[in-house]
Amino acid sequence: MKRIAALVVAAVVLHAAWLAFRATGRPRSVSTPDTPAVATRTIGREPAYADTALEARLGAIARGATGRCAIMAKHLRTGAVARFNAGTAIPLLSVVKLPVALVVLDGVDQARWSLSTPVTLLAQDMHPRGELGDRYPRGGGPVSLHRLLLLMTTRSDNTAADALMRLVGGPPAVTKWLERHGIRDLRVDRTERGLGNDWYGLAPGADTAGSAEEIRELRAGVPGAVHDSAAQAMLLDPRDTGTAEGCVDLLERLWDGVLLSAAMTDTLKSILARCRTAPNRLPAMLPKGTPVARKTGTGGTASGVTVAINDVGVIRLPNGDDVAIAVLIGEPRGIRRAERLIARVARTVFDAWSATDTTGHAAVP
Repeated sequence: MKRIAALVVAAVVLHAAWLAFRATGRPRSVSTPDTPAVATRTIGREPAYADTALEARLGAIARGATGRCAIMAKHLRTGAVARFNAGTAIPLLSVVKLPVALVVLDGVDQARWSLSTPVTLLAQDMHPRGELGDRYPRGGGPVSLHRLLLLMTTRSDNTAADALMRLVGGPPAVTKWLERHGIRDLRVDRTERGLGNDWYGLAPGADTAGSAEEIRELRAGVPGAVHDSAAQAMLLDPRDTGTAEGCVDLLERLWDGVLLSAAMTDTLKSILARCRTAPNRLPAMLPKGTPVARKTGTGGTASGVTVAINDVGVIRLPNGDDVAIAVLIGEPRGIRRAERLIARVARTVFDAWSATDTTGHAAVP
């Protein structure tokens, strides 16, 4: 009888435990139609290993830059990091299109729209350069959301970026999304058109939502001295700036799959892997065929000084591990020289972490 009673008690305990698991044991990262996925782990943890030898090599490269250089690389499997001025704020330029893409795809996850949703371009979206500005100088379309994402991310099309920025609610909506997800040190303050107008020195209020052709004419009419002054002021403007550390944090969260659903995470990774802008940066010195998913940023040049030259992305090592990397160069003198520096940083990181397991031991072939 005692044995039977013990078995009954055990069965009751097991049943209660099973019920408790049903009630509370569901992974927190699972999404419902009304609740987006939530990260289940702490991002931004202390690195498992700071690769000081690699940091010394990166520092030697960075000190040869003609402008302010900020670098961070992180081995996403082990957490090993290498930094140089990683907390320095640099104008992000078109790197801001990466958070815009995230907010757009989060809207797909929440069924606010779909990848096939048609978007009609408005006059206020249009830019003088790019595929869309050339085809629809006064607005038009419609163009599918997925096509806009591709053009914005792989070709850095400013018209596509501003149309999608408008769709999600403008720069404040992107900023709030970043803040809600605990992503710091990345600012999104202006549309691409607004940022361009500021760099040219267009007077506030002069842009009255004209066409791409009208914006070109307005900017061309700015006196040279006014343009030079405005371009210099942008070098000190804290708006639309970010740090290498913030960029790597964003990339790590994306690759961890804690920002979007699995389907939308894969969609964005695939799009980033098709980037065609500035090929002489992160991929340039890597072994042929090395997978690189990335987003670039390029500023205008006035009086020999460029606002910034940037590239951020994820590089696949030969063993299949991923490395998130961000190289931001503010105020470089010479675009080719800045691009070569970015390429050297990427190759140095690739070689260092391909040759070791990031704990100082030789990698197993």
